[in-house]
Amino acid sequence: MTAQHFNGFTPLPPYPTPDMPDDSYNAAAYATTAAYPLMISEMTAAAAVVENNANLSEQQAGEASQAAQAAAATLIDVKTAANGAFAAASYKGDWVNLTGALNVPATVTHLGRLWYLKLNLANVTTQAPALGSTYWGEVSRNDFTILPCPAGTTNAADRGLYRMTSSTSVLLLPAAPWHGMVVAAANVSGTLTPVISRNGKTICGDAENFTMNALGFQIVLQYDSISGDWVAVSGLTAFTAAQPAIGTSNIWTALQNFTGGLNMNGIPIVESGSNANGEYVRYADGTQFCSKIQTVNTAISNSDGGGVLYSPAVNLGSFARAFSPQAPSVILTVSGGAGAFITSGSTPQTTTSWGNCFVSSGASRAATNYYISCLAKGNWF
Repeated sequence: MTAQHFNGFTPLPPYPTPDMPDDSYNAAAYATTAAYPLMISEMTAAAAVVENNANLSEQQAGEASQAAQAAAATLIDVKTAANGAFAAASYKGDWVNLTGALNVPATVTHLGRLWYLKLNLANVTTQAPALGSTYWGEVSRNDFTILPCPAGTTNAADRGLYRMTSSTSVLLLPAAPWHGMVVAAANVSGTLTPVISRNGKTICGDAENFTMNALGFQIVLQYDSISGDWVAVSGLTAFTAAQPAIGTSNIWTALQNFTGGLNMNGIPIVESGSNANGEYVRYADGTQFCSKIQTVNTAISNSDGGGVLYSPAVNLGSFARAFSPQAPSVILTVSGGAGAFITSGSTPQTTTSWGNCFVSSGASRAATNYYISCLAKGNWF
């Protein structure tokens, strides 16, 4: 298909006008009418040219898009080849076998990864390769290998993306992970019960196992040896139903990254639930809300010496889920007695508990039920 050109329309003869004499009007009308067949033919030809050129533009746009995708793939291959060439040119062996001084350029292997040296080391044994190291950087495309996590317990390996396919799937994190180790998981079981076992560490600041209680939910965890915590990594990878079935060499690549943080079917709420301590909602950006209504039967009779009376301290208990890294803001309101209000207690909120408060009033009151509405806002990582 090639571009076509239209040479333009033949001008029409002068139109008849009401001020013309009859013979002139008739002659002009005849000439204009006689020109219509040619005009229609030219309009048809022009339309064909426009359609041809529009189809050509669409074809060229598609070819350009395919070329751009091919170029992007080639660029990744070039970067990968460059990393490989750099590594091969300065490879010094496995880090655990090296001693003494090591100078740039140098690459080593350690814990199944390839690392390059950024600064000269007087003694290579003093600085183990790790993510975030001043001395080492990783030579990598940040790929994940897709692995199965069927019924029963599966031991997690570095850079594994585990498809949890059973209601009893348990992904066991290592008891002694290294700094920067990364593990990913996706719930494709059709149930809300697969579990990531913390194995003695914490996950997102909580000393409890992580239940994958949303279908299609995905999470990427990276171990931080400073805090001893598996931290959620936002925007690193995503699970989609289009991923290939488990095989021997399926790769979940950085090309499939997404922006906007973790989400559940496009919704930024990544976890919500309730327990004996109330309800909670966790968002992809780290925001967390906890809420509950606590019933207390108490009298208001203690005087503070200033005209306001108050109840004994009301302990509000624990949050439904812990906050991190600091205590949240808390709002308390009370109902159940006209004129009652909340005053601050002697124990403030922490990352795990609401603290306490007093039910107060301007006059003493006999014991009755009060309903304290509690809302806390903070972060879960």
